[in-house]
Amino acid sequence: MKNVDSRQLEEYSGLFELLELQLEDRISRSEFERLEAMIRHDSTARKLYLQYIDLHGMLHYDTAAPHVTATTEAAEAIPKTQPTPAEIRVQTSRRQSAGIMPTVVSCLVLVVLFGYFAFTGDDGDQLGRVDIVEHPAPGPGSIATSDQNSTGRNGRRMGPIQLPERPVRPRENRSDFNGRTIEVVYNAWEGSPVPSKDSVSQAAQRVGSSDADVVAFINEQIQKAWEDNEVSPSPRSEDPEWLRRTYLDLVGHIPTAKQAREFLASEDPRKRAGLINALLEDEDYVRNWTTVWTNLLIGRSNPREVDRPALKKFLRESFANNRKWDEVVEEFIAAQGNHKENGATNFLLAHVNDQALPATATVARLFLGQQLQCLQCHNHPFNDWQQHKFWGFHGFFSQMEVVSDRGSTALIDSGSIPEAIFYERRNGLMRAAYPEFNGKKFRPEDVTEDTRLREELATMMTSGESTDVARAFVNRMWQHFFGAAFTPAVDDMGPHAVPSHPELLEGLARAFVRSNYNVKQLIRWMTNSEAYQLSSRFNDTNEIDDPAAGQMPLFSRVYVKSMSVEQTFDSLMIATRAGDALGADWGAVDRERQRVQKQFVMQWETEDNDEANLFNGSVPQALMMMNSPLIQTALDSSKGTYIGRVIRSPGSETDKIEALAMAALSRPPSSGEIAAVREMARSRSFENGMSTRLEDLFWAYLNSSEFILIH
Repeated sequence: MKNVDSRQLEEYSGLFELLELQLEDRISRSEFERLEAMIRHDSTARKLYLQYIDLHGMLHYDTAAPHVTATTEAAEAIPKTQPTPAEIRVQTSRRQSAGIMPTVVSCLVLVVLFGYFAFTGDDGDQLGRVDIVEHPAPGPGSIATSDQNSTGRNGRRMGPIQLPERPVRPRENRSDFNGRTIEVVYNAWEGSPVPSKDSVSQAAQRVGSSDADVVAFINEQIQKAWEDNEVSPSPRSEDPEWLRRTYLDLVGHIPTAKQAREFLASEDPRKRAGLINALLEDEDYVRNWTTVWTNLLIGRSNPREVDRPALKKFLRESFANNRKWDEVVEEFIAAQGNHKENGATNFLLAHVNDQALPATATVARLFLGQQLQCLQCHNHPFNDWQQHKFWGFHGFFSQMEVVSDRGSTALIDSGSIPEAIFYERRNGLMRAAYPEFNGKKFRPEDVTEDTRLREELATMMTSGESTDVARAFVNRMWQHFFGAAFTPAVDDMGPHAVPSHPELLEGLARAFVRSNYNVKQLIRWMTNSEAYQLSSRFNDTNEIDDPAAGQMPLFSRVYVKSMSVEQTFDSLMIATRAGDALGADWGAVDRERQRVQKQFVMQWETEDNDEANLFNGSVPQALMMMNSPLIQTALDSSKGTYIGRVIRSPGSETDKIEALAMAALSRPPSSGEIAAVREMARSRSFENGMSTRLEDLFWAYLNSSEFILIH
């Protein structure tokens, strides 16, 4: 291995031993301090730590025992300080498999370790800083000590670690998922301040009620970050760049050549705001967001016993009527009935495998912006999230029952309510959990036969002037339009992840709630902001503004995004009019769209129904864009395609080049592009004349990064 000696290998092997101790709740104070020092001050250790956590989450997801019901007496008999007969060691095959897991994880981690060093050496990447709790509770039976030369689990000596002086960083108390007060000490963005809860609240309360007030608040907060970080924003984007971006973000495809010409020719100073309003009322706005949320809710591959068309119909009606987002969320969580008649039921039906544990994790991730799945098996390593948080949240789905009859599937809530749910801790003991959210617990004496736990949960999730549902939706929508969320992961907004712009996130969430969860209003605020008008090009001062490199996003430019497979297909159909050549109705075109997208989706048979999207920058994507039957049909000038109509239309070759550039890139051709085509005309390689040159030019436009990327 390159640049790695035996001492380094021994040190990083010790890292994994410490991580395993932490995840098993058996780490001592001195071991925790050693682990903290390693991942804070060693970028390689920090990267390996993140890879280990990912591996652990995948391999341990199914080690928790399935929940069982218990009587009230058994549940209440569980004390808080010592085991009772209700806390028993479970000698099952599941526990045996769990016992094998640490070995499997260790082997895979060693593979990661060797592969990492073999390709990158020992320098590692610079990731965001992790500030870990300074005074963790020692594990059971551990002895707190400050000895930094103690041995690891196998008697190996870890060696001293020099700790640089830690800067004093502000802290904040925040309520966690179950209403407890915890201390926030993690900041994913290197060097960014951690504002107090009061300062965030005060800033958020300054947001006015009008659209102009909210847009002004966005501009104020973004500009403040520019000043604090001494960067200058990129210039305002040119009309072609902004036009294409806005079409793709709002309606999911590029504009037609005619639409592009009309917008570029307009001299109306408010034409951008006018276009936003027009696109929000376009039928393709509904179609685009139906596609986006169908993919988020159930994936691109269709799960069994799920009626995808019914789900899309529910979403279409919701977006067409601009239905309040809190009502949509409540409908998804509390939905009951036949999956063909009530399309909302298909969301949970897609995640009811494995005792509906994926449903619990998916609801939290999509609608609360919180990653809970790893808590199924263990406490979070570096904050106060506890295992019972997952099982308390899961309790709300314990009534859910799936009934199938003659090809029809229904999702209902049974009348029975489990009095307690047992889950297995990592030490093999069973603990009882009750449905619990934001500090409200539903014990057996608190519920009746008419209680519907999912309805109770849906109501609690959307109550208040600032909700996790609102923050999660604002964060996700901001990522959609700007190319980066306020948090490093759009669906991991727990108390450990301080947002890049906390005042802005909180202010937008409160304004969103005050607007009655008006989705179009939120989009209007974001797209009319100054930051959305900027170019994607760097300048001399904002090169550091690069979230892809792990930096805190400052939104001093618009970050470049890749088109999704749906955006690419729809944009190809707009640019080439290939549907006209196929002579097919829209239904046939949509089926072709489904066929194309299936080439790039791989479904994993896991408990949480994972999918892999192979479209972004992959070789199959490049081959599809260069040689697929769709592209070949689109570039066949002998058929009724756009390129054929352009070639046969009157006008000069320059006029025809302009028509192709407007169709593919929403802009006039550059002088260099025109010169290149003229040079082609003088080459013997193009003896077939102008039609061949124009076909090749159009092919080059469609395969350019300018076409496939959203700037």
